[in-house]
Order: sequence, then structure tokens, then C-alpha cells
Amino acid sequence: MNKQKITASIAALAAGLGLGLGTPARAQAPQPCVVFLCMAAKSGYGSPDPSCAASLTYWSTPAPAGLAVYVYAKFVAPASYKLRNGYLNQCPGAATPNQQVLQSIMAQWGMQP
Repeated sequence: MNKQKITASIAALAAGLGLGLGTPARAQAPQPCVVFLCMAAKSGYGSPDPSCAASLTYWSTPAPAGLAVYVYAKFVAPASYKLRNGYLNQCPGAATPNQQVLQSIMAQWGMQP
């Protein structure tokens, strides 16, 4: 296969996978259960380790890239609480067996920037 065909094949594959060649890559959001476990550790149910850095950053990063809601550079606590609570509830283990942990996370950190 010649170089032109290989380049075309790679471009077609990238386009099919939704990859933009020549555009910067964006990091994916941490999974809700990972954020839940890291925030639980931060809330006194263990201790966060270095692998929690991305999840803790995601918690305080302005939406839509994170879970903190800002309007005109002002933190909006009720909207942040709602967004964060909804996100954590996407983790199957957050609501039912660990409702107390979820409530503790939201009480301590749900309305904090």
C-alpha cells in the first residue's frame, strides 16, 4: 500500500471514530463512581490518593467542563449542588447502599466552589 492510501485510510478511520486530526485532544470527564469514591474519601470515608486529582479538579472546574456552575464569573451554589448531585447519582452504588455517604459529600462540598 502506498503512503497516500495509508494516509487516507488513517484519516477515514479517525473521522469514523470521531477523532480530529490536527485538533487538540480533550480529556474525558472522570466516571461518576470514581468522582463519588474520591469525594467520599475527601469527606472522611477514607483518604484520597494521588489518583483522585483529576476527579477533585473536575468537581471544582466550571461547567460544562466540570461540575461547578458559574454565571458571569460568579459561583452559583444551588445550580452546582443540583449538577453535582445528579452526576454522583449516575453511579449505581452511590444512591441505594451509600445514601449516607452521598448526603455527607453533598452537605460538605455540594455548594462549595
